[in-house]
Amino acid sequence: MHGADESRPITYDDLRVETVLQAAKIMASSAITARKSGGQLFLRGSPLFMETVIVHDGATRKRLAAWMRTRGRERKEQIWFRDAAVCEAVDAILFVGLKDWYPPVYDCGACGYATCAEFLEATKALRDASEPFEFKGPQCNLRDIDLGIAVGSAAKTARKLGLIQADVAVALSLSMTHKSIGFDRRMPEVDFSAADPDPNAPASTRTLPIGAEGGEREGGRHKQQRVTDVRHRKL
Repeated sequence: MHGADESRPITYDDLRVETVLQAAKIMASSAITARKSGGQLFLRGSPLFMETVIVHDGATRKRLAAWMRTRGRERKEQIWFRDAAVCEAVDAILFVGLKDWYPPVYDCGACGYATCAEFLEATKALRDASEPFEFKGPQCNLRDIDLGIAVGSAAKTARKLGLIQADVAVALSLSMTHKSIGFDRRMPEVDFSAADPDPNAPASTRTLPIGAEGGEREGGRHKQQRVTDVRHRKL
C-alpha cells in the first residue's frame, strides 16, 4: 500500500482524458497556424478565419450521435449510424471550420469569376440560401484547400448542432484505446421506417437533402430528393 507522499503508477484512466485533451489542443493549434493562401493578409492585420472546437463531454457527444442517427434516417443511409456509434465511443472530437472567411485576393478565377470581389458579390444570395444544406456555399476554392491542409478529414454535422459556427467544417475523432475504435467498423442493419428509440433524438435535423420516398438505392446510396428549387425559392 502506498503512503500519501509516495509515488504511485500512473493508470490508464489517469492518463486518458488529460492526454487526449492535450493532444486535441496541440492539433487545434497546428490547424490554426497551418499555411494559408494569402498569408500576407494576416501580416496586414486581417482576422483569423479558422474556428476550432473540442468536444469531449459524454452528453454532447451523445447529442451529436443522436443527430447523426436522425440524419441517417432522413437520408436513408447506414453510414451515419455506423459513425454515430464511433462518436459515442471516442474520447474527444476536434472540429475545425471556416468562419467569416475572406478570399486571398489572388483573383485566380478558380471559382469561375474573374475577381474575388466579383465572386463575393455574385454568390452572396446563394450563400444566404444554402443554410439548409450540410455545407454552406459557394466557398472560395483556395479557402477550401486551406481547410484541407489544416486537418485533412471531413465531417458534416457540427454546424447544425451549434457546436461550431463555421460555414464548412471537418472533424478528427480522438481516443486513447488499446485498439483503434474505427479499425473494423461494419455497416449496421437499419430499419429506416422504425421510430428512433432514443426519446431525446431530434425529430428533424433541418438539413437538406433527404431521401426520396420509394427511391431505389443507386451506387450504394439511397436516392435523395432534388433541392435545386429550394435554393432558387430563397433568392
